[in-house]
Formats: sequence, C-alpha cells, structure tokens
Amino acid sequence: MGDFKRVIHPTNSQGQVCGRDVPGKPYLFFFDSQSCLRLGPALVVTGCPTPQVCVASCPKYYWSWKGPFDQKLQYVRSLMICLGGVDANDPKFASQSIDQLVQDKQCAPYVYHSRSILGRCIPSQVSRLMGNGTGQVRDETGKPIHLMDAENQEVNGMEVVKSRKLVLECTTFFEKVVADLSQTWHVILVCISVSVVLSFCWIVLLRCCASVMVWTTLILFVALFSFGTGFCLYRWNVLRKTTEGSNDLEFSLDIASYFRLASTWLALGIIFAILLVIILLILIFLRKRIRVAIAILNEASKAVSTMTSVLFWPILPFILELIVIAQVLFVAISLRTISDPVGTKIMNDDPTVTPGFGDKARNDIREIFQLIPCDPLQNNSAGKACRFLYYGDRKYTIYLQFFNLFMFFWLINFVKSLTQMTLAGTFAEYYFSSHNQKSSSKCPLITSLFRSTFYHTGSLAFGSFLIALLQWLRVTLEYINAKLKKANNPVTDFLLKCLSCCFWLLEKFLRFLNRNAFIMIAIYGQSFCSASRSALSLLARNVVRLFVVDKVTDFILFIGKLVVVSIVGGMAYVYLEGILFKGNDFLSDAFTSNLHYAFVPLGIIILASYLVASLFSSVFEMGVDTIFLCFLEDLEKNDGSAERPYYMSKNLMNILGKRNAQLPQIKQAI
Repeated sequence: MGDFKRVIHPTNSQGQVCGRDVPGKPYLFFFDSQSCLRLGPALVVTGCPTPQVCVASCPKYYWSWKGPFDQKLQYVRSLMICLGGVDANDPKFASQSIDQLVQDKQCAPYVYHSRSILGRCIPSQVSRLMGNGTGQVRDETGKPIHLMDAENQEVNGMEVVKSRKLVLECTTFFEKVVADLSQTWHVILVCISVSVVLSFCWIVLLRCCASVMVWTTLILFVALFSFGTGFCLYRWNVLRKTTEGSNDLEFSLDIASYFRLASTWLALGIIFAILLVIILLILIFLRKRIRVAIAILNEASKAVSTMTSVLFWPILPFILELIVIAQVLFVAISLRTISDPVGTKIMNDDPTVTPGFGDKARNDIREIFQLIPCDPLQNNSAGKACRFLYYGDRKYTIYLQFFNLFMFFWLINFVKSLTQMTLAGTFAEYYFSSHNQKSSSKCPLITSLFRSTFYHTGSLAFGSFLIALLQWLRVTLEYINAKLKKANNPVTDFLLKCLSCCFWLLEKFLRFLNRNAFIMIAIYGQSFCSASRSALSLLARNVVRLFVVDKVTDFILFIGKLVVVSIVGGMAYVYLEGILFKGNDFLSDAFTSNLHYAFVPLGIIILASYLVASLFSSVFEMGVDTIFLCFLEDLEKNDGSAERPYYMSKNLMNILGKRNAQLPQIKQAI
C-alpha cells in the first residue's frame, strides 16, 4: 500500500517526509518563498524552484543576510536556516562565512515571520509585509527591514501579499461563514425538521388532493390556451387591417417590431390553438387513464402512510454510500502514494566547480542539468544535486486507478439497486396483501431487505455491473478525448462524442429496465434476465398507461418539492432578514441575528429542504412504479373470479369497471 504520510506531511528537497524521515522537524521552510509564489498554479506541476528544509518550528522573527548585525556573530548565525534544518553554527557550516553560505545556497538568504499552514511555513504578518503600501517589510515596532534574496534584490512585501491575497480573502470569508453558521445552526435544524414534516404531510395529502391538483391544472391549461388563442387571433385581426401591421417580414434586432406584425400574432394563435387541441384530445381520450394514474398515486400515498418506516429507509443507503466513497478515496490516495520520488538536477553556483565559465555559460549548463531526471534520494555532492519535485513515475498505477473508479461505480449502483429492490418488495407485499392483513409480515421493510440480500444478491450485482460498465466506458472515453484534443482531429472527436452519447442513452435505458426488473424480481423471485424480459414486455403492452402515470407522477412530485422548498425557504428568509420583527425594537433585538452573509445559511436551508423533499419523493416514486407494475400484472393475470380475484383497490376496480365475483379468501401474496 501507499504511504499516507506523504499526503498529510510536507516533503523536503531530498524527498524526505518532515516529521517522520526527519524526526522532530514536522514543518517545511522555503529558502526563497517569493520564487514559489511567483509561479502561481504552475507550482503544482514544476515544484518550487528553491531549497526546502524541514524545521522544528516556523520562525517568528525577521532576518536578512545583508544585516547590519548589531549582535554577536554566533547569535546572528543561530538565526539562519540552512540545509538539513540546522543553523549556521552547525559544524559542517562553521568554516564558511555568511555570504558564502547564502551564495552557495547552503542557507536561506532571509528568514520571515511565518505560521504553519498544512505544515508549510507561510508569511503571516500581512500588515508588516505591506509596509503601509510601500512594499517594504517592517518589524513589530514599524521599523523597516531590508530582506535581501540571494541575488541581492530586496524582497517586496507587496508581492508576497498579492500572492496570498486570494488565500487571505478565502480565509476571512470562511471565518465569517463559520461565525454565521454557529449563530444559525439551530435555525437550520428547525427548518430541516419543518421540511421533513411538510414532506410527510404532502404525501398524506396526496390521498385526497392528487385528483384535485391534476384536474385543476388541466382545466387551467385549457383556459390558458383558449385565452391565448383568442387574444392572438384578435390582435391578428386588428393589425391586418392597418398599414402598421404589414406582413413584410424583415430581420431586425428590435424584438418589439415583430409583435407589430399581423403574421406574428397569426403564428402564435396557430401554436396556441394546436396546444389547445392536444390538451382537449388528452382530456377526451385519456381521461380514464388519467383517473387510473391518480388512483395509483392515491394507493402509493396510502401505502406510505401505512408503512411510515419506508420514509426512514433512505438513511441506510446514504450511510452505505458514504462508506463506499470513503473506501474508494482511501484506495485512490493509497495508489497515488505508491510512487517513486522524482527530482531535477541542480548545479552548485560555486565558481570553483565550473572554472573559466561566465554567468551566461553557467546558466546554460544549469538549464541543461535541470532537464535531467534523477533520484533525489541518491544525491551526488560533486557540483550537482537532485532536488525533489513530486512523487510519481509509476506508470501502472493509472490502470489501478481506473479499476478503482469502476469499483466505485459498481458499488454505488449496487447500493442503489438494493434500495430499489427493498422498497419494491415492501410495496408489492402491501399491494398483494391489502385484502388480507394476515398474509402481510409484521415488518415488511425488514423482510424485503432480508429477501433482497440473501436471495437476490446476484441479480443486484449483475444489474449494477451493467450500469457501472457503461458509466466507466463514458468516463474512459472522456479521458481519451481529453488526451487526443492536442491532435485536433475532428473525425476522432466526432466519433468519441457519438460513442459517448450512445452510451449515455443506453445507460438511461438500462436504469429504466433495471428498476422495473427489480420490481418483478421482488414480486416473483425470478432471475434478472427473466424479470427484465417480463417487465419490458408488460410495459410495452401498456405504453400509454406508462406514459400517463409517469408524467402525472413527475408533475405531482415537482409541485411537492416546489411547495416544501418555497415554504421552508420563505420562512428562513423572513427570519434571517428580520422582516417579521421590523418596527418592534424589542423583538428585533431578541430574534434577529447580525449575520455577515445571510445567504449562506439560507442556501444551506434551501438545499437541505430540497434534499429532504427529494428523499421522500424517491420513496414515493418507487412506490408508484411498484404499485403500477403490480396493477398491470394483476389486471393481466386475474379475472375477478373466485380462483383468480383482483388484488387492486375498489377505487381502481370502479374506474376500470371490474369487480370480484365474491369475497374470496385471499391467498398469500405472490
């Protein structure tokens, strides 16, 4: 396995992990921090072009090699930071002067007041670095400090501050956000609780309100399109009699000019009329199927109200998904740290190493050396060394990462499949035992989970494998496409986009097929392939009913989410902004919080309420799909006789004109 300490702890120029390979020195100090900050995002790829050493603590003082020095030389040398994380009084540096140590890059040219951020010593005193806008660094008393780098150039504090500006602004923002959340956490919890109650109440109300909402919406659509058709034809009739409403169509960026044309209103009138005819045809020919869809929604609402435990079921899959994500991240990081240290060769600037060479020649040689890869753990001291850049150079780990990605897709889809089959078994048991409660288990949710886990694991694994394979292929195609973009080959790009689109469509179809196959497995206990074939043929024979139920369900669930989010979000906004208590100083002081960013807790509340409503909706939607498939199976397999009675509710039988011959002893659920 990999080494996690490479991720947690920083690494010095020799590839040693601070705090582990260098005991007692857990922090990383950069000889010239400005050279790192100037690179910006390129720092991630190239590495910092300055020596980096592990130190026991980040320095809390300023020092520069150009002095002047008022203290004893031994004390001055003790302030220096040199290779190995030691000061200049170390025996291996004692024979060299301060200037020699700095010019040979054995010691840092300056030391800055810093603090640890992720184990790295980063300049901390921003006000001193800014120097009242002059860029000159100042000490605690405001006295200017001349920090000189190895090239004898003065360090500009403004450059350091500018490089850290984004980090500082983000830090300040997050500090304020944390303060706001600490003030409003109780409000967030209350709003989440309210969203849970509202979502449950919405599902219960569907038993009596679904019919009213659907029919009212359809009638409003008829009224809207009727008015739109009449108004557009009226405007067309008015404008066609005037010269202003000439039908001479000319291109113009003025949108309003098109509405002064009679032909525009005629076209709009025709569109509204077509939509009106479609709505009327739906009402005339599909009214019975709409009633069936509403009745199925009512049955699903009744089932959820009867078995309230299903509403808490999403908690278990959520925990399982978190475990899968944590495991995959653990493996990904482990694979990332299975690598060798990669470095670049550097030259010593000592002129005795390259006698007879000028500055230009020495720079050219240095650039050539830097192109040569090397192992930073095997340094040569004869004029060249290897500086650590990053961990890498293990080509095979990319294939392991792709396999890890595939396992992530497979496990996540397995959890989703287990969720669907468990809920399907619960609702199917409710449907087929609705006439005889004795045939129903005491805890149908646990019973269904047991059956799904112990008897249908293979079907769950196979169905989720197919989805995972398609998702993995899509990601792989995106990876290949990104690699081939430099070639600028339009044919290859077109083919990859087509393949990606085809896989996306196939994935959507397989998700639909899996969902219904799991319902059939929950009812009959069939194999995955047999259940898929049965579900597909059953739905193909009832495609119109499927379309109507699907659209009516989507509409009802959309309205439910909108209602929950609107009510909870509106309540939170009124409270957080203090609108409710304006004009009353006592209540305003007692209940209004002074927040820096009110939109942050408000956004969290809205997002949380939407997620809560979505969780309830997902359970309800699975209930609708299961009861719908059970209804179709009931309708095809049974005829209402004493031997084969209908299991559907009386409401559904009345809509379809069906009835049971007599009140039979209902056999155990299928």
